[in-house]
Amino acid sequence: MKKAICHYSFHRQYKAEGWTPLRLAEEVARLGVEGVDFHAGLLGSSEGATEQIRSAIEQTQRTLSGLSLSNNFNQADPDELRKQIDTVKQWLAVGAELGAPVMRIFGGHLRNRYDPQARREARRRVLDALGQVVEDAEKYGVVLALENHGGLPCTGEEQVEIIQAVDSEHLRATIDVGNYMSCGQEGHIGTQITAPFAAYVHFKDYHKVMDSGALWGWQTRPATVGQGDVDLYACLVALKAAGYDGFIALEYEGTDDEGIGVPQSVAFMNEVMAGF
Repeated sequence: MKKAICHYSFHRQYKAEGWTPLRLAEEVARLGVEGVDFHAGLLGSSEGATEQIRSAIEQTQRTLSGLSLSNNFNQADPDELRKQIDTVKQWLAVGAELGAPVMRIFGGHLRNRYDPQARREARRRVLDALGQVVEDAEKYGVVLALENHGGLPCTGEEQVEIIQAVDSEHLRATIDVGNYMSCGQEGHIGTQITAPFAAYVHFKDYHKVMDSGALWGWQTRPATVGQGDVDLYACLVALKAAGYDGFIALEYEGTDDEGIGVPQSVAFMNEVMAGF
């Protein structure tokens, strides 16, 4: 397994200090990490993105671990849904030009996971949209990797069900080891379920904040990787058992200064991944 850092790990600094893709790649190189993941939402327009990304990885001798998209396919407004689909297709062309090994994609935001009608409608929209963008992914030879984010999907079971329903080798899974906890599933359990379908991994950590009013007894709070309650070692064991040998991309979401929290998270990642 190889290491990378997600663009989002530096999202506050990137915006506040006016970073460029090159500046991001330079920071990844300074931390001694091989791969860098670029985030479409932070880059802005897809126009010119190919050249910026290619230049950044060439100048810093990094490897492009993936591109992360920020779509939401659970849109009741047909025009907004079409806009989401078209944006993903535009970035798919960028990914194809760059030879991106994988592109992270979302399903849809779902506020009330336990409203049967809302869930049925969200699933229908998500499956329809995924079916459309996967056609382009197949044409370009790009792998889209569906993350457990936003509500649908969230659990490992939901990821697998949607991937199997779309039924394409160009739709696999992004395993975000922390996000499972946001819907009451331990990270290593979700990882174990989804690992056979994994094309990408986000390495994240959360604290459990006990809450008797929550359905599964806790809320979550972002943590420096290695300082929270996700069993990250068990997640790696599950991935290795499934034969996963792709990138483990650090996604720091802690509230500490990114200049401190990211290096601390990288240090833990280096330690825990020794031997993997």
